[in-house]
Amino acid sequence: MEDHKNLDSKIYTVSELNSNIRKNLEYSYSDIWLEGEVSNFYFPDKKHMYFDLKDEKSKIRVVMFHNNNRNLLFDIEEGLHILVSGYISVYEKRGEYQMIALNARPVGRGSLLLAFEHLKEKLEKKGYFDSKYKKNIPIIPGRIGIATSIGGAVIKDIISVLERRFKNFHLVLRDVNVQGITSSDEICSAIDDLSEYGVDVIILARGGGSLEDLWAFNTEKLADKIFNCAVPVISAVGHETDYTISDFVADKRAATPSVAGEIVILNKAEAAANLKEINKKIRNLIKSKISIYKREVDFLINRRVFRRPGILLDRFNQAAGEVRIRLIEYIKKIIKTKEETVSEYYRRVDEKNILKKVYTFKMKIDNIDIKMISSIKNHLRSQKNRLKQMLKELQDKNPVAVLSRGFALIYKDKVDKNIKGIDEVKIDQKVRIMLGDGVLKARIFDKIYKKLELGYKNEN
Repeated sequence: MEDHKNLDSKIYTVSELNSNIRKNLEYSYSDIWLEGEVSNFYFPDKKHMYFDLKDEKSKIRVVMFHNNNRNLLFDIEEGLHILVSGYISVYEKRGEYQMIALNARPVGRGSLLLAFEHLKEKLEKKGYFDSKYKKNIPIIPGRIGIATSIGGAVIKDIISVLERRFKNFHLVLRDVNVQGITSSDEICSAIDDLSEYGVDVIILARGGGSLEDLWAFNTEKLADKIFNCAVPVISAVGHETDYTISDFVADKRAATPSVAGEIVILNKAEAAANLKEINKKIRNLIKSKISIYKREVDFLINRRVFRRPGILLDRFNQAAGEVRIRLIEYIKKIIKTKEETVSEYYRRVDEKNILKKVYTFKMKIDNIDIKMISSIKNHLRSQKNRLKQMLKELQDKNPVAVLSRGFALIYKDKVDKNIKGIDEVKIDQKVRIMLGDGVLKARIFDKIYKKLELGYKNEN
């Protein structure tokens, strides 16, 4: 075997080579964007993502670890066209190069719409949009919480509307980024903070923008946070034609942030005017009812029955007297009918005839008793003879009685199955022989085949 020390070129171990290749690749391709179609997507335990990114000629393996994919604003799925940023590295254990993804985004508005529709369908199946889960917005909330960007015009528009509708309101503002990769997490944290502070209603507000600009309000994480929030949530994102996932999950959707200001609290001046109008209508209604009841009372007071109540009693007394007379006559008629019926029964009863019938029935019963006793005795006698015959037959056929006459039963050793033929045993096999007075244990030492003939043999 040739000594490898005499070779001029450097000899690498596999680990050294893979390590050097990894360092070179990570240095040369440390910050790149890669475009392609997702295939072989694998997301075990909802932690790390593994997939291929391919075009019409080639593909590369991509790994996106949990600390990076948890900030995605859309769901990566099979067949989706995306852009991925990251660096190229080597999985040294297998010597395979791959891309470590740090961020990703869908390519084009079509991909965003696809991701939007996918999440919307998923949440709708989970019941997040059902009206039965929607909480009522308080008419006059003690504290109004708003999660939005302080630097935008949105908060000014909402405050302007609130001051016009109900000046003495209590507003709690939580500043958040409403655009960018961290914005969705910030809005979720704002909901927690406002709920803990004790607001009565929360407004999520943002001005208009493209689908990409509003994407922070289209994440599953924010949808979960809104759905599970104990405080009613109003979603006021974009313009009237813009719809986000938060609009569908929230307890109330406002077409614009300004509309949210109108929804969240009533108009004090309009409410006061409405109360005055309602009070006026109630007063008029009460006056009308009092007037109607007064006319009815006057009508009743002027009726003759109230001025002379004895007239009513006289009418009832006359009716009661007529009923009493008819009742007495009816009772007398019933008594007379019953008396006639009883008399007819007495006439029909003949004591001698009854005694004669009783004696005749007694004689018949006595004859029946004699016949029944005789029949039972004959039946018992017949059954007794039959039982004796059956016992005799059982005694004759009893296998124990057969054994007592010199016959035997042969069983295999340790098996409760009798041997019926010579072919069922082998030479040197242990057997048990059951006799009338006990059991013998034996061993087969020879087998002689001879057919026994039973019955009488004809010697002619």
